[in-house]
Amino acid sequence: MPDAPFQPAWWLPGPHLQTLWSPFCRRPQPLERQRERLWLEDGDFIDLDWHGPHDTQAPLVLVLHGLTGSSASHYVIGLQGRLGENGWASVAINWRGCSGEPNLLPRAYHSGASDDLGAVIEHLQRRRPLAPLHAVGYSLGGNVLLKYLGERAVDCPLRGAVAVSVPFRLDQCADRIGLGFSRVYQAHFMRAMLAYVKDKQRLFAHQGMADRLSVMEKLGPLDDVR
Repeated sequence: MPDAPFQPAWWLPGPHLQTLWSPFCRRPQPLERQRERLWLEDGDFIDLDWHGPHDTQAPLVLVLHGLTGSSASHYVIGLQGRLGENGWASVAINWRGCSGEPNLLPRAYHSGASDDLGAVIEHLQRRRPLAPLHAVGYSLGGNVLLKYLGERAVDCPLRGAVAVSVPFRLDQCADRIGLGFSRVYQAHFMRAMLAYVKDKQRLFAHQGMADRLSVMEKLGPLDDVR
C-alpha cells in the first residue's frame, strides 16, 4: 500500500510557516533526562541525554539532531516526550561540541560523521543488549543515519530507522538556501556555526593548546565571514 501524501495543517500552508512555527510558537514540555558522557577513541566526547523507562528490554530510540541543533532542540524534546508516553526509552545525541561545551579536538561534526554514530550505537548495544534499537535522524542527522545504514547494510544492528527532511544533495541545498526568504535560514546557520568555531578557539587559547589552535586558525579570519 503506497504511503499517504503529506497533508500539512490547514493553518500552516507553506514551507516557511511550517519551518518557523515550531521554534517560535511551540513550547516543549519539560523532560526528566539523564546526561551521559561517552568518551571516543580519539580522546573527544559526545554527550547523550536519556529519557524514558529504565527497563533494559524496552524499545530504545536514538534521536539525531540537525545542523546547529542539539538535544535541546524542540523537535528532539517533542519526540522524546511522545516516545516516553508510549513506554519507549530514548537517547538524544549531541554531536561533537553541541551539548553546550566545546569539544576537545579541532574536528567538528558533519554530515558524513557515521563513525561517531557507529560508536554511539555500539555503546547503546553494550548498555542495553536486550533492547530493540531504532534511530530517527533529522536533517543533517538524517544524512549521517542514511550513510551509516548504507555502510552497514545487512549487518546493521538497528531494527528500524527514520530520516526526516534530509538534504541529500548538499551542494544543491547550499545553493538554494542563498535564495529568497531562505537567506533568513542561511544567516541563522552561519551565526550559529561561527559561534561554534569561536567557542572552540577560545577554549584552545585558554588551555594553551597551541597545536589545536593553529589548526583552527587555518580557517581564516572568521570576523570577515558574513
